[in-house]
Amino acid sequence: RDWNVYSVMSIVLKLAVCFALLLLASSIRGPEQIHISYGFDPSQMFVMWSTDEASTTILHIRDSNGSDSWTNVTGESWKFTEGNPSGLQYIHRVNLTGLVAGKSYAYRAESNGNVSDEYVFIAMRNDSDFRPQFIVYGDMGRHGGAFILPHLREEVKLTENTAILHVGDFAYDFDSEGGVNGDEFMNRIQDLATVRPYMTAVGNHEIAHNFSHYRNRFTMPTTESPFWYSINMGLIHLISYSSEVYFTPTGMDEQVAFVERDLAEANKNRDKQPWVIAFGHRPMYCSNIDGDDCTKVSSVVRKGLETAMYKYGVDLILEAHEHSYERLWPVYNETVTQKDYVNPKAPVHIVAGTAGCNEADGICVNPMLGARGPWSAYRSWFPGDYGYGLLRAANSTHLHWQQKLELLSLVEDQIWIVQENHGPFD
Repeated sequence: RDWNVYSVMSIVLKLAVCFALLLLASSIRGPEQIHISYGFDPSQMFVMWSTDEASTTILHIRDSNGSDSWTNVTGESWKFTEGNPSGLQYIHRVNLTGLVAGKSYAYRAESNGNVSDEYVFIAMRNDSDFRPQFIVYGDMGRHGGAFILPHLREEVKLTENTAILHVGDFAYDFDSEGGVNGDEFMNRIQDLATVRPYMTAVGNHEIAHNFSHYRNRFTMPTTESPFWYSINMGLIHLISYSSEVYFTPTGMDEQVAFVERDLAEANKNRDKQPWVIAFGHRPMYCSNIDGDDCTKVSSVVRKGLETAMYKYGVDLILEAHEHSYERLWPVYNETVTQKDYVNPKAPVHIVAGTAGCNEADGICVNPMLGARGPWSAYRSWFPGDYGYGLLRAANSTHLHWQQKLELLSLVEDQIWIVQENHGPFD
């Protein structure tokens, strides 16, 4: 074969381009911190990840039980620097659409040739037999939360566990170490959040830098505000709200309008979603002696939200913030309506903030040492005591709650809520 200077130069140029691409792929950090969350309906799923440099946003997806052929879906990315000078600054998001309800999908995230491990999620079911079960916890630190992580990794292996509800306070804090602490936290939960939708509520530990880390790191199914949203899942209408609007200028009146509008609409659909469950960070009631808002008769969160929750018949309110566990009798306006859970005439509150914060070297001191209110049915607190909850709608009339201890995965507490008359309490 005849060689000339042009063909040699062409080969050299091609090799240089290939080498440059390899260098580009290997030079970026990521994809990492991969996590998923539900979209607006069963046909959607958001997938997010982070890199340290501007790079491509490509998701490879296929039917995990069938085809070996991958489909590539492109997404968007943006630079995130506010309160994040040292963390990974490029956030990537792909909005998957056209998913088949209940179908299992395998996926891999790619940025500039770097491809993640393969993960599998199940698109939300929409059949009449769908009985969602949630893993529930709040107040999980990067270090303090390490104790329950092995248990949570086992829980997400069970197909009956549909999604995770993190009821505020992440990492302690996202912006610590210039954002590196937030990155490490998101990597710690990746084993959970890549296979089960990670649904969130904002907490007080996300306030810094105008909630920049919460706003950038998570995407929830909302077109109004990143701080409140709702979603229908089987027999449940789930509504997430922000307790922080009462402590920061982040839209108190707007949230009240949303809650009223959303719950009024939910009541029109109780034949399909009989259970209405709300979750937000700071409790309306608690037995702790730390002087927090929930310890006060003049609680601003209670004043702002309790009437609407009662008016529209919210069955259960999940809360956290206090690093303890407490289950309340049905209560409204500090009045206990009954000391059982058969056809409650007011919302039931459960405070589940025992995932493991970083405060006091992970001991998470929010003591329960004094007298408790008449609304307190069960409470527990001990330094270094960690746990999480499981919530399941068994059918249209029976809702089951279970609180599990980190120690040997023992069941600490459980109840059945029986409601045969769903709707407004007033």
